[in-house]
Amino acid sequence: MNYFVNENIFSMNSGTEFSAAQRLRLFKDHDVPAKILTRNYNPLLIDDLKRVKLTQSDVLNMYDYFQEATFVEPRDIDIRYTEVIDKFDYHIVGVDANESQIVHHGKVVGKALVAPATVGLVGSLEYYNDMNATVAKDVWDRRGFKSSTQYFHPDGQLGPQIFYNPEGAPKLEIVRMNVNGTLMNTMYQLLDYKGRAWRFNSESELFVFFMNELMLKHPGVLINDRPSLISEVAAVVGARGKWQFLHSAHTYKPEQAGGLRNYVDYLQPLFATHMNDFDGVMVPTVEQKQEIYKFFHFKHVVVVPDSYAEPHKLVPAEKRDRNKIVYLGRVSPEKEPQEAVKIFAKAKKDLPDLHLEFYGYSSDQSLDNSLKELIKKLEIEDAVHFNGYQNNDQLAKKLGDAAAVLSTSSSEAFGMNVLQAMSFGVPVIGYQVKYGMKLVVKEGISGYLVPNGESQQGAKALVKLLTDKDKWVDMLESTYESSQKFNAAAAWQQWQAQQAVPNVFLK
Repeated sequence: MNYFVNENIFSMNSGTEFSAAQRLRLFKDHDVPAKILTRNYNPLLIDDLKRVKLTQSDVLNMYDYFQEATFVEPRDIDIRYTEVIDKFDYHIVGVDANESQIVHHGKVVGKALVAPATVGLVGSLEYYNDMNATVAKDVWDRRGFKSSTQYFHPDGQLGPQIFYNPEGAPKLEIVRMNVNGTLMNTMYQLLDYKGRAWRFNSESELFVFFMNELMLKHPGVLINDRPSLISEVAAVVGARGKWQFLHSAHTYKPEQAGGLRNYVDYLQPLFATHMNDFDGVMVPTVEQKQEIYKFFHFKHVVVVPDSYAEPHKLVPAEKRDRNKIVYLGRVSPEKEPQEAVKIFAKAKKDLPDLHLEFYGYSSDQSLDNSLKELIKKLEIEDAVHFNGYQNNDQLAKKLGDAAAVLSTSSSEAFGMNVLQAMSFGVPVIGYQVKYGMKLVVKEGISGYLVPNGESQQGAKALVKLLTDKDKWVDMLESTYESSQKFNAAAAWQQWQAQQAVPNVFLK
């Protein structure tokens, strides 16, 4: 079995989660056993899986495992019909589409919250004391059972939390205490696992125990996708192989010629502490592999795909908005979205009808504020729109009619967002940075790359692309064809090529 280790499948996933989900589908398509392992408690997991085209059998969550809920036939439980609330003694009074009050003899004694993205289905039930303070909250798993109860102290701080199996038996408890003025999780306790109680000081210790239990029952290869979990994966015993996938550049200054010996702080556990606890690292490009080998002594560094291009039916040129420029991906400092705004503003002076559409969630409020200030300063407020996170179906519509995509990150290990846009026939205007951009984008065929930070040259390239209509029309097709050189078949060939490396993955 191959296990892809991650924190969670989120409602708003980053490229890391999409990479793992794509990899899982690729393995399944070739009858290679694989699962994603997740650590975080997520009562909405069943809905989040649907958004990335996965099922319960594809993902094994730690809390589900200890709650004996790895597979539960989903049921929709309507707030008004749940047996938890006795309708003879209590009334349910709707407040809005998201919540209802629970009333007993004219007094509000609790609140029912609707599960996100549903109509009237129970998400959680809160219970009040005589002072109208919340004393407990029952959290419902979207598959239709009470999953946990969170208790609260009189001052409103979190108390212990109990987790149940689908039959209602308590299986796990989190104990919280105030330590030097800070509320902390001080103990994780399995209440009835293998006939006894087990105690752990942290969620990390529990996660290591969880993975060790899996290795005892079904030994396999662990491929860790999250740098935050390096120490936990390093501590696992009994795995057939342990690998760290690097989805980003490993150094602060990837543009340094020949590479550097330094590494970003969050990779310190891998490069400085646990290098020998892993069979090696996985990277998306040969160039990054060569630079890592030059300065660091991992057992192995292998090149495997971070993503692959899905096939799509191209929207013809005449049905596209030739003024629509897109920015695709997380709005965060390392992605340098302000550079995309600068390129756009300069190009708009020559092409005044252009508009820039951002598709992706924001991870930095201060960056949001500075972006808005920059947009205001450049007097392009009416032409720039932030559309937030989009799921795959929404993106298909948004990207299908676009004219070009801007990519201005300071580095890209591969460029999943760029490849995704290209798979809809959207040419790329971007900065020529390590590592993947030079591999994915071919000059004059699928776009134009300019030196990093040269927004004036980026604007000229964008204007050049859009003012030569015949070239732009031809490039829509050639961009799509370029993307398909990185399709699923090509991705699987890369994985197959690594079979000579011991324990890289198990068939």
